[in-house]
Amino acid sequence: MKQKLGNIFGIISIISAVLYAVFFSLSRKQFTETLFVYSFLFLCLYACYKVSKQAFQMNYRLLSKKWTGRFFNSDVLVLVLAVGVMCRLLLLTYTPNLSQDFFRFIWDGRQLLEGYNPYLYLPDEVMRSDTSIPNAAYLHANMGELSSGHYTNYPPLNQLFFAAAAFLGGKSVFATMLWMRVFIIIADVGIFFYGIKLLKLLGKSPYLILLYFLNPFVVIELTGNLHFDGMVAFLLLLSVYYLLKSQQIKTALFLAYGVLLKLTPLIVLPLLFRKLDWKRASFLYLAVGAIVLIGFLPFYSNDLIEKYSASVALWFGNFEFNASVFYVIRAIGYEFTGYNVIETAGVLLPMITFLSVLFIALKRKNEIPEVLLSSIVFSFFIYLLLSTTVHPWYLTIPLLFSIFTRYRFMLVWSFVVFLSYYTYSNSQFTENLVVVGLEYAVVGAVFLWEILYFKKNNLQKKLKSV
Repeated sequence: MKQKLGNIFGIISIISAVLYAVFFSLSRKQFTETLFVYSFLFLCLYACYKVSKQAFQMNYRLLSKKWTGRFFNSDVLVLVLAVGVMCRLLLLTYTPNLSQDFFRFIWDGRQLLEGYNPYLYLPDEVMRSDTSIPNAAYLHANMGELSSGHYTNYPPLNQLFFAAAAFLGGKSVFATMLWMRVFIIIADVGIFFYGIKLLKLLGKSPYLILLYFLNPFVVIELTGNLHFDGMVAFLLLLSVYYLLKSQQIKTALFLAYGVLLKLTPLIVLPLLFRKLDWKRASFLYLAVGAIVLIGFLPFYSNDLIEKYSASVALWFGNFEFNASVFYVIRAIGYEFTGYNVIETAGVLLPMITFLSVLFIALKRKNEIPEVLLSSIVFSFFIYLLLSTTVHPWYLTIPLLFSIFTRYRFMLVWSFVVFLSYYTYSNSQFTENLVVVGLEYAVVGAVFLWEILYFKKNNLQKKLKSV
């Protein structure tokens, strides 16, 4: 049986490697083909999960002793780490096929190295002047009109990583892309190690980390398509881990660093109030606020606040993609007003999100670690449901934190979110609302089933204890 399980794991690994190579040989216009390969990758994930679970529970040794013992007591974890890293390294030289955002990342990094404040200059404006940015015309042409015509909305620490990659990559777009990918892989490996630590702290099986580390969504959207959400998730994971270890300074530092990479970790702040007393909570909030302000100081100018806030506001009041609740509101708005009500909805929906997170923060027993972790998942889930724009990689944080809970609806969403790429299969980039509806119907059904199932189980346990 041990040899059989080891052979199965090896075969799955080889199949996965081939599938990733096939996936990145396709373009995002080939929706049917990419969905087919993506589905098979998820079947491989399921097979790895079943094999790993059985091997871990039976305490089977799948490798020789020299490969285990230094970091882990289980070969399963060594194999998961090896396969996950291998799949990521195979993508080192691939150009992202589902997103062109990395051209703007490289542009911002090069701008910073050339002495431009990336928050103050539009790529379109820079191109109309004499620019010393290497490959400026190529980057500008490929980032797309939507990106080149708006100010950057990536926070300072993200800009620092863009600049570091551009510095290490020199004038080569390929080398800069490669260094970004290295940073993202390092963050994912960090998630692997600290995810195991957190699982053990919670008394859960450490092999569950593979639901994130071997997840095709994570490998493709982060390593493959060069999105830094995994790095944000890593910093937030560190913050929560040190919170549960009662190390408040590290909690504040890593949470602030996460905000300086992407603003969304701010959602977590209200949830920590019940875990801390009011004095420690006040210290945490002040520390995070101070560190974030210090992070923005090097970029400060009279126009910074106006231009950066205007750029962030675009995601709430102008852009729309793969939304759920908003699309229902938009349809109702057309019926009663005859026009798109996104500007009004873009103000009201964030307010509802804030009130919902505040309700979760005050009503749930977040002083209990697993309740806190599920509150983080639910809060991000609400945020995504009420957003006007939901790109696939936005799911990274709630997906990661869901593996520390008993809920698996985010795992399902990480699969069906790929349906949103149907939009790019036509030249007009028109969304099919039936496809969007199918995505959210599946996620909503699984979410409701899990809520009702666990509620029923809890009720039965209470009745038995009476």
